[in-house]
Order: sequence, then C-alpha cells, then structure tokens
Amino acid sequence: MKTVFKIVGPATLAALGGCIDFPIPPDEGTSDALGRDCPSCTHALSGELMVFVNGRLTSEDALYQSNVPLGDAATGAYYASSVYLYDPDLACDDGTTDCRLVQLGNAKLDGLLGALSLRDGSLKKMSLRELAWSPTQGLWATTYDVANDEWGIAEIGVPDWHLQQQDLSVARYAIRPGDPQASDTDPCYWQEVVSGLGFLGDELLLGVRGMGGVGIRNDGQIFRVALDVLRDAGWCEYEDDISHDPHYYACGVVCEPWANFGPALGVAGDLEQDREQAAALSVTRAEVVDRMPLDRQELFRAAPPKDQPTMPVATGVYLEGVTPGLDIEGLARVDGVLYGIDVAARLWRFDEDDGSVALHEDLATKFDNPGQSLRIRGATRVVIDAEGG
Repeated sequence: MKTVFKIVGPATLAALGGCIDFPIPPDEGTSDALGRDCPSCTHALSGELMVFVNGRLTSEDALYQSNVPLGDAATGAYYASSVYLYDPDLACDDGTTDCRLVQLGNAKLDGLLGALSLRDGSLKKMSLRELAWSPTQGLWATTYDVANDEWGIAEIGVPDWHLQQQDLSVARYAIRPGDPQASDTDPCYWQEVVSGLGFLGDELLLGVRGMGGVGIRNDGQIFRVALDVLRDAGWCEYEDDISHDPHYYACGVVCEPWANFGPALGVAGDLEQDREQAAALSVTRAEVVDRMPLDRQELFRAAPPKDQPTMPVATGVYLEGVTPGLDIEGLARVDGVLYGIDVAARLWRFDEDDGSVALHEDLATKFDNPGQSLRIRGATRVVIDAEGG
C-alpha cells in the first residue's frame, strides 16, 4: 500500500496540483542531465527489431541505486531506466556489430505520475521492468516502485521511433491492493515477483514466478491484463490509502487468471507469441528441484483459456546451466526467430525445431561498467517503418 513519505522541497512543492511536466529540452549538440549528446538525432534501424530495457537505476554516483534528477532535484521528477533497440542480424559496414544497437531513450518520470509522487520522492527509485508491444496497443511495461513496494502497469509513450536518446513518457497504474483472501482483490497484487509481459494478438498478458506471496499459493501464473480498465477508468483513490493519492492506483481489478503452472513453477523470464500466434510462450523456471532442475530455463506453451485457466506444457526447448538470478529476462520474435536476452545482456537464439539454445551475441561489452550498470529486464518485438517509408 502506498506510504506517506517526508515531503521534499516543501516550499516549492506545496502548491503543486494536477499533472505537471518539467521539461528540460537540451540545446542542439549539447548533453543533458544524463550526458546524452544527441536527443534529436535519428538512427538507421528499421523493420522487425528487439526492444529491451536496462532496469538498473541510472546514477553512477549512487552506484546505480537511484535515478537522475530531472532539473532541480526538489521537483521530484527523474530520468530512469534506459530502453534500447537491437537488430540481431544487421551487418555493419565497419565489420563490427556496433550498428545493431541504439539507445531509444530513457523513461521520464514526471507530472504524468501525479503531484503526490513528485512530492514524496518515490520516483527516485522507480524502474521499468518488463516490456510488451503490439502494433495496435503500443508499448507497455511493468513498473516497480521500490519506496512503496508496489507493482504497476504502464503505458510508455515514444515520441518518435526513429530518434535516439529521447524522453519516453510513463503513465503508470499501480495494481490496486486488498485483503489477499478477498474475492475482489486484484490477484496480481500480492505476487512476490512479476516477471513477464507480452501480447498475444491484442491481449496483454502478465506472468509471475511460482513464489506466491502473502496469503496466496505459490502457483506460477499468466494473467490477462484488462487494458480497458486502465484506459477507460484511469486512476481512482483507494479508500484505505493513507496517502490519498488520486493519481496512483488503477480503478479496478486489472488481472484475470489466464494460465496456471501449478506450485513452484512459473514465468522467470518473459512472454512471447508462438510461431502460429495462437498461444503464449514463456521462459519458465522451477522454485523447487522436484518440479524441474533449478539451473534449467525452459520454454512452455500456454494456450488461451476457454472456461478455466489452461495449464502450460513444456515445449522441449531449454537451456541448462543458468544460475538463478541470471535468468533470460526478455523474449522477442524477430523475423520469425525467437531470441532471448539475459540479465547480463547476452543474446540467446532459440531453435524451436531442434530444441537447441545457442549464444548469439554478448552485448555487455557495449556498455560502460557493465558489472554495475547492467540489469536487463524485459524485451519485446517492435516493427519500425523505414523513415519516410
């Protein structure tokens, strides 16, 4: 449940109300608060691409444990997680693979998240986690609000898919709380780990680990996210929320059970469509050894439910020797090929015919200080038309 924090900058922020934006447009050719030197430059990537998010918080001065203030820190607005575009098979003219990767931009946590979130300082620790994109529904993410220990679902605004190093807007809907045993409590609220996001057609699906939570079973599950609740109803004040924030919680239950793995087995990485676009694939891990070897990550297939949530089945495509915590966190099907990206930015290619998983490329070398600055979260497929096409 959202907490009331000590207010930062009371003289400045006491009068704030509604949604307030704090833009700091950089001058052409100069760097901004993140050191980005070209927020208005175009990039050359197009077609089917992977988009992934580095969830490690942005500030090197804080050992990547906090975001970068957007303007004066007293405003409560921040630059957060970085989002990247990647073309897994692009041939670069210089013989390297450097042209395959560009930084699309950073999450901009500002007045779209509400005046109270600006005041309480909670945006300093908020990050993007999983990503999902569809041509009709746009780009979505899960968020984690460290200060309040709350999961959310967010619509991500990309001003121009052809630009790099730009500001990405975030409209976050925190999952509404309630008693874990109450029938009207959102089933996603008490989950310990929200770990996957993906579209199957126009339906947004969210996956959780088989770790349970306070007062709920440890079944790994896939939920359908009710986008209409978010878009049509927006935000509502929750009556027991001591912060009385009108711009924080979704107005109703947004998660509906869609598939159930059973106890101690669930989505450890991400969700993506199968080749026929008829079912969801998940990167799955067990929490106990009698369900599956603990160092194995395997693709499971979950068919859409009819009357009751379905039970996902193993596909036989798996990778062994994966240390828990270094999971394949993102899945994206690019030009028909399924790719996964792990926590340390290694790209894996899944062969769905022979069941093998092979290392495709290690992207860690393309990041400064990767040992501290990298914590890759979700990924998804995106289609970008050639500029002017």
